[in-house]
Amino acid sequence: MTLAPAWRTRLFATGAALVAVWMGVAIANQEFVLPVLFALGLVGLALAWLQPLPLPTLVLGGVACGYLIGNRGFAQISPVSFFPLFPAEIALVIGVTFLLVQSALRRELPLQRDALNLILLVWLVIGTGRLFQDVRSYGFAALRDFALVYYVGFFFLAQHAARDPAGRRFLHHCLLVGCAVLLPLHALYQVYPDFFLGTLTFRGAPLIFYKGDLAGTFLAAGSVLFFLRFESGGSRWQAALSLALAAGALATNNRASMLGLAVVTILLFVAGRRRYAVTLGAAGLGAALVLILAANLSNSRWEKTPLYGVYERALSVFDPFGQRTYSGEDTYYKGDNNLFRAVWWRAVYDDTMAENPWVGLGWGRDLADRFLREYYPNAGDEFSTRSPHNVLLTIFGRLGLAGLLPFLLLIVVLVRRTVRAARAGPSDDTALWCVAGIILVSACFGVVLEGPMGAVIFWTALGTANARLTEPALAVILPADLHPAAPEPALASRSAP
Repeated sequence: MTLAPAWRTRLFATGAALVAVWMGVAIANQEFVLPVLFALGLVGLALAWLQPLPLPTLVLGGVACGYLIGNRGFAQISPVSFFPLFPAEIALVIGVTFLLVQSALRRELPLQRDALNLILLVWLVIGTGRLFQDVRSYGFAALRDFALVYYVGFFFLAQHAARDPAGRRFLHHCLLVGCAVLLPLHALYQVYPDFFLGTLTFRGAPLIFYKGDLAGTFLAAGSVLFFLRFESGGSRWQAALSLALAAGALATNNRASMLGLAVVTILLFVAGRRRYAVTLGAAGLGAALVLILAANLSNSRWEKTPLYGVYERALSVFDPFGQRTYSGEDTYYKGDNNLFRAVWWRAVYDDTMAENPWVGLGWGRDLADRFLREYYPNAGDEFSTRSPHNVLLTIFGRLGLAGLLPFLLLIVVLVRRTVRAARAGPSDDTALWCVAGIILVSACFGVVLEGPMGAVIFWTALGTANARLTEPALAVILPADLHPAAPEPALASRSAP
């Protein structure tokens, strides 16, 4: 028996009226949790109904774009004030729920049969197993540090979403749009910081708040994204935007992003894709000549030009213990930064080797304890950073060799597949592998993958790139990926949606 249209309308209207009254009373009593979640659910259902992409794909792309544009400001947005429910965690809950339900209905595992999936699955099991032991000792601190591992869920979500060509294009375009918007917004942020930090706020917290190393890393990643899009048959404005993004990355005074861009440029050059390196080098040489000529015409020393800052930042990369003296206005402290890292890295390495080099010190353990006693003996409670500015040392300190070895294998696979994709020609695949590489290099010198701002973009780019690979079986692909002397397998074919 079906209801008449009039009765169906009356029932829906009555239900909507009751929900409206309930939400009004809850908001009047300053109870925002359920109303906000209900409203977000309605928005999600509307989006899922109005367009063809699955809701998890929309959420994943939106969150990635949000972290690129808003950075630390977007990361601290929470619909509730009393519980840490942030965008990355919301996206994970929605995406993982949909992925598991869909996989159960299709009777398939939410994995691809390739080396990268196996490596990450092993790493996830090791990290989760260690958490069960540490959460009893350290409580919420262990869960917070465990984010380094559970953010790998974005890899599997992106990989699943990108199996659909429409979903893949959407995620790639979200990265392009996010990087393009970041360039002017970051410039405005430098000129009008009071507006972004004091006016453009939500519950007293800025919506856009840039962490210097991440902004530089994303600008460098955007440079590669747009240039390879141009090289694949795009417009000249994409090449111009690529150079502007590279210049923006250099202007952030961040060495890790500069090094990441250099490493990826070298990989592309070695793989035969030399156009980016030549274009970047020619543009850099032209800019240097202009700066030197302007300094001569104005009777200024070249040490006062931005070129000198780039020069000293490049030199400081080869000064790991901070023994040189730097005189630039924005580089005089680079030696201290290097010493800061060297002391902390040594402290984490020594503590881990002394206590438990096989499975590490665990989630929740204060990796800064010994470092503070040696470097900041009078810091007190002012120092709150928990990660030693190197993701490899963080993993070694938390999980020991058991957790570090799978991550090193991940790096091997990433490098091999970046070179392989580059040799096949300029493509979106090549660009996505390069984005992951730039972020990974930056993570070796800063707190990048330990937080959502860098981790979401890294795992999303990596998962989207890996979705195009079709591997025959783990037993066949694993030796090819992990043994340098093995014969090079045929180029991966394009997988069907």
